Amino acid sequence: MFAVLRVSISSQFKAPQIAVFIKTFSTKKSSLVVNGNYPKQSFTVSYLINTCGLSSKDAISISQKITIKSPENSDFVLGLLRKYGFTDAHINKLLTRWPKVLLSYPEKTLLPKLHFFHSIGVPLDVLAQNLSFYPLILERSLENHLIPTYDYLKALVQTDKRVVHVFKRAPRAFAHGWRREIPSNIAILRQRGIPESSIVSLIANRPQVLVTGTKSLISCIDRAAEMGFDRTKTVFILAIQVFASMSESTLMHKMEVYRRCGWSESDISSAFLKYPICMKYSEKKIMDNMDFLVNDVGLQPDAIARLPVLLSLSLDRRMKPRYLVARILKEKGLLTKKIGLYSLLRMPETKFLKRYIANYEEDVPQLLDVYRGKLLQC
Repeated sequence: MFAVLRVSISSQFKAPQIAVFIKTFSTKKSSLVVNGNYPKQSFTVSYLINTCGLSSKDAISISQKITIKSPENSDFVLGLLRKYGFTDAHINKLLTRWPKVLLSYPEKTLLPKLHFFHSIGVPLDVLAQNLSFYPLILERSLENHLIPTYDYLKALVQTDKRVVHVFKRAPRAFAHGWRREIPSNIAILRQRGIPESSIVSLIANRPQVLVTGTKSLISCIDRAAEMGFDRTKTVFILAIQVFASMSESTLMHKMEVYRRCGWSESDISSAFLKYPICMKYSEKKIMDNMDFLVNDVGLQPDAIARLPVLLSLSLDRRMKPRYLVARILKEKGLLTKKIGLYSLLRMPETKFLKRYIANYEEDVPQLLDVYRGKLLQC
């Protein structure tokens, strides 16, 4: 896919082309300044303060690592970064982590890499955010590292959209993870009998797990197996995600929260085995959702443990408004059949609007406004 890119990218973007848009970003001219709290600064410090917007403290610190003799090249760099979505905050963060970016050759080293990521679908805000946190990615060779990393991940997850998701969630994979953790971690998953479909799901949805240490991954796999998760099913991968993102003390605390909400030990175990992600929710979300389902809807705590996915739903955007709509229709005698709560709350939005709003538009004209929170009652 990127064969043409490898050959022509340098010739495709020349400095004169960059100059067209750089010009708009180079209105400020750096000069020697005198600060009330500091003696006369060097040109580098002056440029970092006046043009890059750094604080005096950061500018002085960075000036110990780089020397800017002329603003021309650095102006090109800043203009290019701004064209690709970098705000002043992103640029400040990038400079504190990799000040040498101001000395790079924008048309030879920066532009091809920025263009590459944007061409595979990385949104500019994500690009700026991740590169400012992980500037090592920009230091990597496009030909020898970034494109091979893309090719490797694309072969695993099949689509650019999933590769972009990996970049969003685990930019370390493009910094160094491909040659380090990812292949060895995938090999371990295969050795432990994890199906290929589950591995692809893990890479696509929780790539952070695959750039963690191998020992940590093995520990998560062992814990999931010991708790009784079926390694041939996707739920095993979900359990690994939970163990990889939570400390033992945090997991124990979440279990205690569920105990306070009325779950027994068997309820906790059953819910965790069915839907391990329920342990990742905040204490507030757990308690608010449990309170609504028990005290407003009338479910018993053990019934919720049998349907733990309900805890994933938004209380204010989904559960409350849908339950209110169903209650209004029932009170008006418009619902003759018993409504399954799980079906009501989990139904796709378009289907819910058609079945419970559009079908009763003539009988209850203001029902949609109630559902949207514009009216308290019909």
